[in-house]
Amino acid sequence: MKPMSLVGAAGYLPETIVENGFFEAEGAARGTGMFKGSKTRHHVAKGETATDMIERAATRLATKLGLSLPKDVDILLANVTCLDMPFTGVGASAAKRLGIKSPFVIDVHNSGCVSFVYMMAIARGLMASTGAKTALVCNVQNAAGRVFRHEDNRKRAQSAVPGDGCGVGYLVANDECPVRSIVTHCYPDYADDMRVLSDDGHSWWEPRSTALHIDFTEERVASIVSRGNTLVPNVVKEACAAAEIKTRDIGTLVTNQPSHIFLRNWREALELPKEAHVESFEEHGNLFGAALPINIERALASGRVTKGSHLVLGGFSHAGDYAASAVVHWQPG
Repeated sequence: MKPMSLVGAAGYLPETIVENGFFEAEGAARGTGMFKGSKTRHHVAKGETATDMIERAATRLATKLGLSLPKDVDILLANVTCLDMPFTGVGASAAKRLGIKSPFVIDVHNSGCVSFVYMMAIARGLMASTGAKTALVCNVQNAAGRVFRHEDNRKRAQSAVPGDGCGVGYLVANDECPVRSIVTHCYPDYADDMRVLSDDGHSWWEPRSTALHIDFTEERVASIVSRGNTLVPNVVKEACAAAEIKTRDIGTLVTNQPSHIFLRNWREALELPKEAHVESFEEHGNLFGAALPINIERALASGRVTKGSHLVLGGFSHAGDYAASAVVHWQPG
Protein backbone atom coordinates (compact mmCIF):
# COMPACT_ATOMS: atom_id res chain seq x y z
CA MET A 1 0.00 0.00 0.00
CA LYS A 2 1.36 3.42 -0.98
CA PRO A 3 1.90 5.82 1.93
CA MET A 4 -0.75 8.40 2.81
CA SER A 5 -0.43 11.28 5.24
CA LEU A 6 -2.86 13.38 7.23
CA VAL A 7 -1.23 16.80 7.04
CA GLY A 8 -3.85 19.16 8.47
CA ALA A 9 -7.40 19.81 9.66
CA ALA A 10 -9.66 22.80 10.15
CA GLY A 11 -13.10 23.44 11.56
CA TYR A 12 -16.01 25.81 11.38
CA LEU A 13 -18.51 26.45 14.18
CA PRO A 14 -21.78 28.33 13.55
CA GLU A 15 -22.13 31.75 15.18
CA THR A 16 -25.18 30.91 17.31
CA ILE A 17 -24.16 29.67 20.76
CA VAL A 18 -26.93 27.96 22.74
CA GLU A 19 -26.74 27.71 26.53
CA ASN A 20 -28.60 25.29 28.76
CA GLY A 21 -31.35 27.78 29.52
CA PHE A 22 -32.69 27.19 26.02
CA PHE A 23 -33.52 23.62 27.07
CA GLU A 24 -34.06 24.00 30.79
CA ALA A 25 -37.31 25.82 30.13
CA GLU A 26 -38.60 22.43 29.02
CA GLY A 27 -36.53 20.37 31.46
CA ALA A 28 -34.31 18.82 28.78
CA ALA A 29 -30.94 19.95 30.13
CA ARG A 30 -31.49 18.07 33.39
CA GLY A 31 -30.57 14.82 31.68
CA THR A 32 -28.09 12.47 33.31
CA GLY A 33 -25.64 9.86 32.10
CA MET A 34 -25.61 9.56 28.31
CA PHE A 35 -27.93 12.59 28.05
CA LYS A 36 -26.12 14.99 30.35
CA GLY A 37 -25.68 18.00 28.12
CA SER A 38 -22.67 20.23 27.73
CA LYS A 39 -22.45 23.80 29.03
CA THR A 40 -22.80 25.33 25.58
CA ARG A 41 -23.15 24.20 21.98
CA HIS A 42 -23.45 25.81 18.53
CA HIS A 43 -26.56 25.62 16.35
CA VAL A 44 -26.70 26.23 12.62
CA ALA A 45 -28.63 29.30 11.55
CA LYS A 46 -31.83 29.01 9.57
CA GLY A 47 -30.84 28.86 5.93
CA GLU A 48 -27.23 27.86 6.69
CA THR A 49 -26.43 24.90 4.46
CA ALA A 50 -23.99 22.03 4.74
CA THR A 51 -22.27 23.43 1.65
CA ASP A 52 -21.83 26.77 3.45
CA MET A 53 -20.22 24.98 6.38
CA ILE A 54 -17.84 22.95 4.19
CA GLU A 55 -16.84 26.06 2.28
CA ARG A 56 -15.99 27.93 5.50
CA ALA A 57 -13.98 25.08 7.01
CA ALA A 58 -12.21 24.23 3.74
CA THR A 59 -11.28 27.87 3.14
CA ARG A 60 -9.67 28.01 6.59
CA LEU A 61 -7.76 24.83 5.83
CA ALA A 62 -6.59 26.13 2.46
CA THR A 63 -5.30 29.30 4.10
CA LYS A 64 -3.45 27.36 6.80
CA LEU A 65 -1.80 24.94 4.35
CA GLY A 66 -1.32 27.30 1.42
CA LEU A 67 -3.60 25.30 -0.86
CA SER A 68 -5.42 26.18 -4.05
CA LEU A 69 -8.46 23.95 -3.63
CA PRO A 70 -9.32 23.78 -7.37
CA LYS A 71 -5.78 22.57 -8.11
CA ASP A 72 -4.86 20.69 -4.94
CA VAL A 73 -7.84 18.37 -4.37
CA ASP A 74 -8.10 15.15 -6.39
CA ILE A 75 -10.74 13.49 -4.18
CA LEU A 76 -13.61 15.06 -2.24
CA LEU A 77 -15.41 12.95 0.35
CA ALA A 78 -18.29 14.23 2.48
CA ASN A 79 -20.43 12.97 5.32
CA VAL A 80 -23.39 15.14 6.41
CA THR A 81 -25.72 14.36 9.31
CA CYS A 82 -28.76 16.26 7.98
CA LEU A 83 -28.72 16.66 4.20
CA ASP A 84 -29.68 19.94 2.55
CA MET A 85 -31.62 18.02 -0.09
CA PRO A 86 -32.78 14.40 -0.12
CA PHE A 87 -31.37 12.05 -2.76
CA THR A 88 -28.51 14.24 -4.02
CA GLY A 89 -26.07 14.51 -1.12
CA VAL A 90 -23.85 17.56 -0.76
CA GLY A 91 -20.57 16.52 -2.43
CA ALA A 92 -21.25 17.96 -5.88
CA SER A 93 -22.58 21.21 -4.43
CA ALA A 94 -19.49 21.58 -2.24
CA ALA A 95 -17.21 20.82 -5.20
CA LYS A 96 -18.95 23.52 -7.24
CA ARG A 97 -18.63 26.06 -4.43
CA LEU A 98 -14.91 25.29 -3.93
CA GLY A 99 -14.10 25.10 -7.66
CA ILE A 100 -13.03 21.46 -7.41
CA LYS A 101 -13.31 19.49 -10.64
CA SER A 102 -12.64 15.87 -9.80
CA PRO A 103 -14.08 12.55 -10.97
CA PHE A 104 -13.99 11.39 -7.35
CA VAL A 105 -16.67 13.37 -5.49
CA ILE A 106 -18.34 10.95 -3.10
CA ASP A 107 -21.02 11.31 -0.44
CA VAL A 108 -20.54 8.81 2.39
CA HIS A 109 -23.90 8.47 4.12
CA ASN A 110 -23.04 5.75 6.61
CA SER A 111 -20.55 5.29 9.49
CA GLY A 112 -21.72 8.44 11.29
CA CYS A 113 -19.45 9.52 14.14
CA VAL A 114 -16.44 7.62 12.75
CA SER A 115 -17.01 8.48 9.10
CA PHE A 116 -13.83 10.59 9.10
CA VAL A 117 -11.78 7.41 9.58
CA TYR A 118 -13.89 5.50 7.06
CA MET A 119 -13.34 8.26 4.51
CA MET A 120 -9.59 8.09 5.21
CA ALA A 121 -9.76 4.41 4.27
CA ILE A 122 -11.72 5.19 1.09
CA ALA A 123 -9.22 7.91 0.13
CA ARG A 124 -6.29 5.56 0.67
CA GLY A 125 -7.90 2.95 -1.57
CA LEU A 126 -8.59 5.48 -4.32
CA MET A 127 -5.05 6.83 -4.13
CA ALA A 128 -3.66 3.33 -4.47
CA SER A 129 -5.89 2.37 -7.41
CA THR A 130 -6.23 5.58 -9.44
CA GLY A 131 -3.12 7.68 -8.99
CA ALA A 132 -4.98 10.43 -7.14
CA LYS A 133 -2.60 12.22 -4.78
CA THR A 134 -4.75 14.40 -2.52
CA ALA A 135 -8.10 14.23 -0.73
CA LEU A 136 -10.34 16.67 1.12
CA VAL A 137 -12.38 14.83 3.75
CA CYS A 138 -15.42 16.75 5.07
CA ASN A 139 -17.69 16.09 8.06
CA VAL A 140 -20.78 18.19 8.73
CA GLN A 141 -22.89 17.91 11.89
CA ASN A 142 -25.96 20.13 11.54
CA ALA A 143 -28.75 18.18 13.22
CA ALA A 144 -28.67 20.16 16.47
CA GLY A 145 -30.06 23.34 14.95
CA ARG A 146 -32.23 21.57 12.39
CA VAL A 147 -33.78 18.78 14.45
CA PHE A 148 -33.00 18.95 18.17
CA ARG A 149 -33.89 22.63 18.66
CA HIS A 150 -37.41 22.09 17.30
CA GLU A 151 -40.05 23.07 19.87
CA ASP A 152 -41.36 19.49 19.90
CA ASN A 153 -37.89 18.19 20.80
CA ARG A 154 -36.61 20.77 23.28
CA LYS A 155 -38.35 18.94 26.10
CA ARG A 156 -36.35 15.77 25.42
CA ALA A 157 -33.16 15.19 27.41
CA GLN A 158 -31.35 14.04 24.25
CA SER A 159 -31.74 17.49 22.66
CA ALA A 160 -29.28 19.24 24.99
CA VAL A 161 -26.42 16.96 23.92
CA PRO A 162 -25.75 17.63 20.18
CA GLY A 163 -23.91 20.65 18.85
CA ASP A 164 -23.27 21.71 15.26
CA GLY A 165 -19.99 22.17 13.41
CA CYS A 166 -17.98 21.20 10.36
CA GLY A 167 -14.48 19.74 10.23
CA VAL A 168 -12.30 18.96 7.23
CA GLY A 169 -9.01 17.14 6.84
CA TYR A 170 -6.41 17.03 4.09
CA LEU A 171 -4.72 13.81 2.97
CA VAL A 172 -1.68 13.55 0.71
CA ALA A 173 -0.09 10.51 -0.94
CA ASN A 174 3.29 10.83 0.76
CA ASP A 175 5.02 9.82 3.99
CA GLU A 176 5.25 13.23 5.66
CA CYS A 177 2.81 12.35 8.47
CA PRO A 178 2.02 8.78 7.52
CA VAL A 179 -1.16 6.99 8.47
CA ARG A 180 0.35 3.85 9.97
CA SER A 181 -2.90 1.93 10.28
CA ILE A 182 -6.63 2.17 9.69
CA VAL A 183 -9.01 -0.35 11.25
CA THR A 184 -12.75 -0.33 10.49
CA HIS A 185 -15.53 -2.62 11.64
CA CYS A 186 -19.21 -2.92 10.85
CA TYR A 187 -21.50 -4.71 13.32
CA PRO A 188 -24.75 -5.33 11.41
CA ASP A 189 -26.48 -6.87 14.44
CA TYR A 190 -26.69 -3.36 15.95
CA ALA A 191 -27.86 -1.62 12.78
CA ASP A 192 -31.53 -1.38 13.78
CA ASP A 193 -30.97 -0.32 17.38
CA MET A 194 -31.12 3.40 16.62
CA ARG A 195 -34.44 4.48 15.19
CA VAL A 196 -35.79 7.84 14.07
CA LEU A 197 -39.46 8.28 14.88
CA SER A 198 -42.27 10.82 14.85
CA ASP A 199 -44.91 10.85 17.57
CA ASP A 200 -47.66 10.83 14.96
CA GLY A 201 -46.40 7.48 13.67
CA HIS A 202 -45.35 8.69 10.22
CA SER A 203 -42.05 7.76 8.60
CA TRP A 204 -39.46 10.45 7.93
CA TRP A 205 -40.39 10.71 4.25
CA GLU A 206 -44.11 11.17 4.90
CA PRO A 207 -45.90 14.44 5.72
CA ARG A 208 -45.94 14.75 9.53
CA SER A 209 -47.58 16.81 12.23
CA THR A 210 -44.78 16.25 14.79
CA ALA A 211 -40.98 16.50 14.64
CA LEU A 212 -38.61 13.61 14.16
CA HIS A 213 -36.64 12.38 17.16
CA ILE A 214 -34.35 9.48 18.05
CA ASP A 215 -36.08 6.65 19.89
CA PHE A 216 -34.06 5.95 23.03
CA THR A 217 -35.60 3.51 25.51
CA GLU A 218 -33.84 2.81 28.82
CA GLU A 219 -32.97 -0.70 27.67
CA ARG A 220 -31.58 0.56 24.37
CA VAL A 221 -29.51 3.27 26.06
CA ALA A 222 -28.03 0.73 28.49
CA SER A 223 -27.01 -1.50 25.58
CA ILE A 224 -25.44 1.39 23.66
CA VAL A 225 -23.42 2.53 26.68
CA SER A 226 -22.18 -1.00 27.32
CA ARG A 227 -21.16 -1.49 23.67
CA GLY A 228 -19.52 1.91 23.36
CA ASN A 229 -17.44 1.38 26.47
CA THR A 230 -16.01 -1.78 24.90
CA LEU A 231 -15.94 -1.05 21.18
CA VAL A 232 -13.74 2.04 21.24
CA PRO A 233 -10.88 0.82 23.47
CA ASN A 234 -10.84 -2.45 21.55
CA VAL A 235 -10.63 -0.87 18.10
CA VAL A 236 -7.99 1.62 19.28
CA LYS A 237 -5.89 -1.25 20.65
CA GLU A 238 -6.31 -3.09 17.34
CA ALA A 239 -5.15 -0.05 15.34
CA CYS A 240 -2.16 0.41 17.65
CA ALA A 241 -1.18 -3.24 17.20
CA ALA A 242 -1.48 -2.88 13.41
CA ALA A 243 0.80 0.18 13.61
CA GLU A 244 3.21 -1.81 15.79
CA ILE A 245 2.94 0.47 18.79
CA LYS A 246 1.63 -0.01 22.33
CA THR A 247 -1.28 1.98 23.73
CA ARG A 248 1.22 3.58 26.11
CA ASP A 249 2.86 5.05 22.99
CA ILE A 250 -0.26 7.09 22.16
CA GLY A 251 0.79 10.72 22.23
CA THR A 252 -2.63 12.22 21.56
CA LEU A 253 -6.03 10.56 21.40
CA VAL A 254 -8.94 12.14 19.49
CA THR A 255 -12.32 10.40 19.52
CA ASN A 256 -15.93 11.18 18.84
CA GLN A 257 -17.55 12.73 21.92
CA PRO A 258 -21.05 11.42 22.63
CA SER A 259 -20.89 12.21 26.36
CA HIS A 260 -18.49 13.07 29.16
CA ILE A 261 -18.96 9.55 30.58
CA PHE A 262 -17.78 7.83 27.39
CA LEU A 263 -14.76 10.14 27.18
CA ARG A 264 -13.73 9.32 30.74
CA ASN A 265 -14.32 5.59 30.36
CA TRP A 266 -12.30 5.38 27.14
CA ARG A 267 -9.33 7.18 28.70
CA GLU A 268 -9.39 4.92 31.72
CA ALA A 269 -9.67 1.75 29.62
CA LEU A 270 -6.64 2.83 27.58
CA GLU A 271 -4.80 4.00 30.73
CA LEU A 272 -4.23 7.46 29.31
CA PRO A 273 -4.00 10.71 31.28
CA LYS A 274 -6.72 13.28 30.68
CA GLU A 275 -4.29 15.69 29.00
CA ALA A 276 -3.57 13.09 26.28
CA HIS A 277 -7.23 13.03 25.21
CA VAL A 278 -8.25 16.12 23.24
CA GLU A 279 -11.99 16.86 23.23
CA SER A 280 -14.36 19.82 23.40
CA PHE A 281 -17.58 18.36 24.78
CA GLU A 282 -18.27 21.02 27.42
CA GLU A 283 -18.02 23.79 24.80
CA HIS A 284 -19.48 22.12 21.72
CA GLY A 285 -21.48 19.08 22.82
CA ASN A 286 -21.70 15.96 20.71
CA LEU A 287 -20.34 16.98 17.32
CA PHE A 288 -21.05 13.58 15.75
CA GLY A 289 -18.65 12.93 12.83
CA ALA A 290 -17.27 16.48 12.88
CA ALA A 291 -15.71 15.90 16.32
CA LEU A 292 -12.66 14.14 14.89
CA PRO A 293 -11.40 16.82 12.45
CA ILE A 294 -12.46 19.72 14.72
CA ASN A 295 -10.53 18.26 17.65
CA ILE A 296 -7.57 17.30 15.48
CA GLU A 297 -7.27 21.00 14.67
CA ARG A 298 -7.57 21.82 18.37
CA ALA A 299 -4.85 19.31 19.23
CA LEU A 300 -2.48 20.70 16.60
CA ALA A 301 -3.18 24.34 17.41
CA SER A 302 -2.61 23.82 21.13
CA GLY A 303 0.69 22.03 20.63
CA ARG A 304 -0.63 18.81 22.13
CA VAL A 305 0.59 16.84 19.11
CA THR A 306 4.38 16.90 19.17
CA LYS A 307 6.68 16.05 16.30
CA GLY A 308 7.45 12.35 16.21
CA SER A 309 4.45 11.39 18.36
CA HIS A 310 1.49 9.21 17.47
CA LEU A 311 -1.91 10.81 16.92
CA VAL A 312 -4.59 8.15 17.37
CA LEU A 313 -8.19 8.53 16.18
CA GLY A 314 -11.07 6.35 17.31
CA GLY A 315 -14.76 6.03 17.97
CA PHE A 316 -18.04 4.29 17.30
CA SER A 317 -21.25 5.28 15.53
CA HIS A 318 -24.99 5.25 16.15
CA ALA A 319 -25.88 2.32 18.41
CA GLY A 320 -22.57 0.58 17.74
CA ASP A 321 -22.96 -0.55 14.12
CA TYR A 322 -19.59 0.99 13.16
CA ALA A 323 -16.28 1.36 14.97
CA ALA A 324 -12.97 2.61 13.60
CA SER A 325 -9.51 3.77 14.56
CA ALA A 326 -6.40 5.11 12.84
CA VAL A 327 -2.82 5.84 13.87
CA VAL A 328 -0.95 8.81 12.39
CA HIS A 329 2.79 9.28 12.94
CA TRP A 330 3.05 13.06 13.25
CA GLN A 331 6.34 14.27 11.77
CA PRO A 332 5.64 17.34 9.61
CA GLY A 333 8.40 18.93 7.60
